[in-house]
Amino acid sequence: MRKINLKQFPKVKLIERPSQIQYLKNISKHLGVEVYVKRDDLLAVGYGGNKLRKLEYLLGEAKKQEATHIFTIGAVQSNHARMTAIAATMNGFEAELFLKNSVPIRQSEYHTNGNVLLNKIIDVTIHPVENNEHAYERIAEREKELLAQGERPYVIPVGGSNALGTLGYMDAYFEILNQQNEVNVKFDWIATATGSGSTHAGLAIGQALSPEAIPVKGYSVEPNAQYILDHTLAIANEALKMIGEETLLKAKDLYFSEEYSGEAYGIPSPIHIDTIKWLAKYEGIFLDPVYTSKAFTALIMDIKNGVIKAGSKVLYVHTGGLPGIFAYPQYF
Repeated sequence: MRKINLKQFPKVKLIERPSQIQYLKNISKHLGVEVYVKRDDLLAVGYGGNKLRKLEYLLGEAKKQEATHIFTIGAVQSNHARMTAIAATMNGFEAELFLKNSVPIRQSEYHTNGNVLLNKIIDVTIHPVENNEHAYERIAEREKELLAQGERPYVIPVGGSNALGTLGYMDAYFEILNQQNEVNVKFDWIATATGSGSTHAGLAIGQALSPEAIPVKGYSVEPNAQYILDHTLAIANEALKMIGEETLLKAKDLYFSEEYSGEAYGIPSPIHIDTIKWLAKYEGIFLDPVYTSKAFTALIMDIKNGVIKAGSKVLYVHTGGLPGIFAYPQYF
């Protein structure tokens, strides 16, 4: 394995130990493929999820810059925004969230429960915004206000998805390689949901840098998502340059599918709800309506359609998002 020195990038410790890998006995028997789940949804802080791995690096950089405030952007039910607020507050920052009403759901639970409720519990400052452009305009205004008061804001992008945040899932890839020995399995595939791109990008970097390359497939959570693939490739290559690697990835190096992503971001289809119920009933694991149910549905369909061959061993990275279930009761 290539030696990679990441000590030049400071981290705030949010993860105490590797997330467990769980074998899905009942579903594996049904599908004819050995399916395992890496339980990043069970990471200890703030209902867990993939954002913690990215925030270790992003908040580390914020501390290095002596920031006082953390800003980030997301949808009303953003898991990333919730985790950023919790992790930032725990580490002495003031957190402000710029949240978009970008999902066309009008039921009251969507605007009062789930991540919205958790944000209220920790008393985080929330700025309602119309879209990304409006969010960055409002952020610029707040930065100006705070700088005039001697404060130092640090802006984390949507999903924590930039080159620095990507390093969190490069770490996770090498964690998976080590865990293979513990569970005595050599995985043929790693699968994950992809939205803002850095989880897929970090795993793809790990694949590119490892002699034990396990192919990684990212399943888009929204249709017409070429921009997600483009962004994933861009931040992966920016991260490779940042750690001193000369060989960069090409689009053909990324396995990506948007085939079962549903009609729009944040809107689950009946097949995604069926997947949530199926996995909960037969394995006791819950998926969320926005990210993990869409990706796990796509993984199941790849298995059923022979894209992933019978007898394969697949690791699905569960990226969390469980509070979102409570914002979607009308689908159940």
